[in-house]
Amino acid sequence: MRQLTVVLAALLVLGQAGGALAQRPELGEVDAWLVRDAQMSAQFAVADALGYFKEQGVKVSPRWYIAGTDLPSMWGAGNIHLGTATATMVVPIAAAGQAIYNIAPQSDIAGTQQVVLGKRAQEIVRSPKDLEKLKVGMPKGASVTMAIQAMAKDTGVDFAKIQFVNLAPPDGVTALAKGDIDAMAGWAPWVFNAVKSAGGKVYFTGNRSYIPGKEGQVDWLLVHAGVVASGKMLKENPNTLKAVLRALAKATTTINTDREATVKIVAHEMKMDEGLARDIMALNVYSMEMTDKIYRGMGEFVDFLYSLKRIPQKIAPEGIFYTKLLKEVDPRLVRWESPTEVK
Repeated sequence: MRQLTVVLAALLVLGQAGGALAQRPELGEVDAWLVRDAQMSAQFAVADALGYFKEQGVKVSPRWYIAGTDLPSMWGAGNIHLGTATATMVVPIAAAGQAIYNIAPQSDIAGTQQVVLGKRAQEIVRSPKDLEKLKVGMPKGASVTMAIQAMAKDTGVDFAKIQFVNLAPPDGVTALAKGDIDAMAGWAPWVFNAVKSAGGKVYFTGNRSYIPGKEGQVDWLLVHAGVVASGKMLKENPNTLKAVLRALAKATTTINTDREATVKIVAHEMKMDEGLARDIMALNVYSMEMTDKIYRGMGEFVDFLYSLKRIPQKIAPEGIFYTKLLKEVDPRLVRWESPTEVK
């Protein structure tokens, strides 16, 4: 009996060791291509600074770059296998036939996409219908267009009657201050500048309305930043990706429970003022919970980008997701599950 007990104990130890070995990251080090942006890469910055990746047995080497719009061309070279991205970056890559998958969300960033009324507009706009009389400065084809379209649909505004002026965000702030436009649509930090230096007032954002009589949470723009991986990475290094996701999940908790400490980390890594980092992070909802909102948002971006002729054909949005690894890391985080197999 004693010998049997010893044998069973030995088998148990071997089984535990085998399980740990099966979960060991295949790679000791991996590059992560990250947009230097508090909305898109905050969790990576925090996990790196606080040693969360190291705890999971993997070294993540950040490869910071400035413009998310550069990702499609960089991905096409085949040298990027892990990074952060939004739908505007992922959809063109997938539509070009390249294998890219959103494996986990990081943040709802719709709150930083805003429509700001100038001083004159604040006096004359009594209802959303009055927007039909205004000049709105906005970069042509910007994602915030979708928020304006959704607002118009919900409030009875004729979107076609709104006069848009194609202006980059910095130029929009200047034009708003001079009174050359009545409102501007854009994103942080430029919309902050429109409020502070041009006397603007936020009318609505992608996820919140400040319209008198219609205040509250809205779903006028479903835009999320997420973790993306190549098909090659998913096939060859799933344990490495799960280690990364575990570290990012811990970083998400830290961001939500110790905001001041993480503001300092994010501000330092993103090379921005702490006050600006704090303001931007306050508008983001940091969560790795995969929901159908994220799936629906991807589909809306497919339609939007196709309407602008930025992609050659529509693609199935569910094919851009792979939730299996996130579910294995924490089943509670997966409330919408993708049916996708890796190409």
